[in-house]
Amino acid sequence: MKKRIVSVLLASVLATSLVACGGTAAPEAGGDAGAGAATEQTEAPADTGSSESASSEMTEVGTPRNETLIVETQTPTDVPGQFNSYMQGTQMGFGIHQLMSAMMWEMDTVKGEQFGEVAEGMPESNEDFTEHTVKIRQGIKWSDGEDLTAKDVAFTFNMIMNTPGIAQCDYYNSVFESVEATDDYTVLIKTKESFPRLALRMGVTIWGNDLRIVPEHIYSQVDDPSTFKDENPVVAGPYTVKSYDPLGKWILYERREDWQNTTVGVVTGKQCPAKYVWFRYLGDDTTRQMAMIQNEVDILCEVTPEILQTMMSSNDKISAWYDEFPYATSDDPCSKGLAFSQGQGAPYDNADFRWAIALAMNFDEISMNIFDGAGRSSPFGILCNTSAFQDLYAKPMQSWFEDFELDLGDGTTCKPWDGEYKNRMAEQLGITGDDAYLEDMFGMGCIKYDPEAAEKLLIKAGLEKKDDGWYFNGEPFVLNLTYLADTEAQAGRGVQAAYDQLTKFGFNCNISSESSATWDSNGGTGNYYVAGYWPTGFITKDIYSQINGWDADLIVPLGEIGSGQGSRWNNKEATDIIHKLSKVSPDSQEAYDLAVDFIKVQYEEMPFISFHSGVKFVPTNATYWGNYPNANNAYNGPWWWWSCFKYILVNFTPQ
Repeated sequence: MKKRIVSVLLASVLATSLVACGGTAAPEAGGDAGAGAATEQTEAPADTGSSESASSEMTEVGTPRNETLIVETQTPTDVPGQFNSYMQGTQMGFGIHQLMSAMMWEMDTVKGEQFGEVAEGMPESNEDFTEHTVKIRQGIKWSDGEDLTAKDVAFTFNMIMNTPGIAQCDYYNSVFESVEATDDYTVLIKTKESFPRLALRMGVTIWGNDLRIVPEHIYSQVDDPSTFKDENPVVAGPYTVKSYDPLGKWILYERREDWQNTTVGVVTGKQCPAKYVWFRYLGDDTTRQMAMIQNEVDILCEVTPEILQTMMSSNDKISAWYDEFPYATSDDPCSKGLAFSQGQGAPYDNADFRWAIALAMNFDEISMNIFDGAGRSSPFGILCNTSAFQDLYAKPMQSWFEDFELDLGDGTTCKPWDGEYKNRMAEQLGITGDDAYLEDMFGMGCIKYDPEAAEKLLIKAGLEKKDDGWYFNGEPFVLNLTYLADTEAQAGRGVQAAYDQLTKFGFNCNISSESSATWDSNGGTGNYYVAGYWPTGFITKDIYSQINGWDADLIVPLGEIGSGQGSRWNNKEATDIIHKLSKVSPDSQEAYDLAVDFIKVQYEEMPFISFHSGVKFVPTNATYWGNYPNANNAYNGPWWWWSCFKYILVNFTPQ
């Protein structure tokens, strides 16, 4: 395998920044569990390019299998039939934001650039970035035939600001002075202070965005938009709801007959080839695996390499990003590793302690224990080492990382950078290639394994080593590690591998898993010590939207949920950089220089120990549909759960 890994997040990225990865919860009541429609739509036209004689095979929801794209959703919903993105509990990743929602700006993940969806282009701002004129794209219609205009956009902004029950209400009121439609296709947005990142904060950069334009003629008629379920949604996207399961396990979408008037139709001029898209929750790993092998699903969200290998050996239509090792893409922008709840106080809030933990672990062994060595190392703290980050920041800063030293507290120092990782992994796994190829596959380096330096740093941080283990403040020190149960295999396996390493080093460790609800709550409140959260990211050159949550001014007391990172890293120098960065143009040299300064500060402090960039084994089945994005056809990434899925979908072809 000699060819260089194709990056989905190319390093030619020029400006724009990251909105953190994540999602919301779920949809509600009503709907026939079978083919009956909870929300009936007009019949869509026949698929262009499909066979004249349609297959007689039907799905369980009564649609022709060869006209139906079947996509796995990661979790069922507790509120089936709830499609309002501004009502708490709506599970946007259940196809809602991928197929129906109208975003102001969407993301081209190949170029690393935003483009207008509802907006015609990027905002035009005055000199101090307090007034922003946004032109609205003409030709988009709501699914009931009404035009989408500037009035819908202005209404949505003002609805959010005037509805306390909408989660973004306070933030919008802190930012925006006024939003008004000055004509049918122009919106004037005034901000209270300089706001140079309007498109970055109000548009998609990774998973999605919480600003989704709604039809004024519908939402203006309800008393409280935050409690309106919107069971029969009127949408601007290419699909509408045809039916859904009252138990919350699936939603069936149907392509709009007037596809050319949808967001995707107007932006691309293309029709989505699948007449129906059926989002399904499949169940446990065994059920998922068998469904894929038996051609009962076309796209899975994510699996382990073991499951992928079993499926590929059983069905030659199943593949992933690569046809051979490493199979997975390493450009998901959320790296996995160890997060510290620094609000717990000493020693977790001490950089010497965190660096000691990093040096006490053998990363080669951790990598093999997670995904058998697959994945790009990401040793850069809270900036994920996508290939774009590696080219834009890590390589230009390589000499700085190599020269960086830690004061071990006894008059000696340690250089923690290990640039030989890629060569060791290549030799161990039998991979050949030049340095560029190996760096793309395995990364530029990792944190050195140096248990002697780790011991010195622990002592410097106030710990004491005795015959029966480590002590802190005269008491036996126990290191408690937690991870999310059942999902996010990369993160969970990383914590388990860390547990093995830290136990071998000599720590008294506990490890436990948590349910999703407990995990989310504990992450926000800081109710953990060391855990497998993933508060990282990188997709675009400007890093402000990724790092602004690390502003120390946003820290709230332990046990409370605030708008900053649950890790509660309190660093004045980093906070000052974040404040300066917020005021400068995202495409300026000053923004880049400030980003470099921030990367250095956070690396020195190591608030998060990152293992690998986001490694995703995302299988596809080419029995009914083809032309999925992959390493040889990287027109997008395998991000079925992101809002940009609708722009991936137009490229699929019936088989």
